[in-house]
Amino acid sequence: MASSGEGFWFTQLDAEAARRCDQRSFHAFAEGMHSDVRGQVLTLNAGDSHLLPDDRWPKHVFVILGLSGTVDATLAGRDFVLRTLSQLVVLPGVPCELRARSDAAVELISFLSTPPTGPGPG
Repeated sequence: MASSGEGFWFTQLDAEAARRCDQRSFHAFAEGMHSDVRGQVLTLNAGDSHLLPDDRWPKHVFVILGLSGTVDATLAGRDFVLRTLSQLVVLPGVPCELRARSDAAVELISFLSTPPTGPGPG
């Protein structure tokens, strides 16, 4: 994992997730720092579930990327299957539960969504 004070982070996620699979989760960027933009990798065993913190972070957008294994995501009354390289975007305030069908790793990117500033169009 490479990080920089020059405005970027770089991680080869397949290798990093495999190397750190013994950890329940780790941050792919902003590790050890407070940030409104976070990249966290969750390691889930078959049968594990994880609820997104939509109640604690009601203004955050979540982007979920499948890294390995298979995970079911339930939101808005629908189920989606996340596999390697699948992507799911969850808008602020929408509850979402992740359930691992198999041992899996997903990246959970979250960032604060703020309303536009300045005058509207027209």
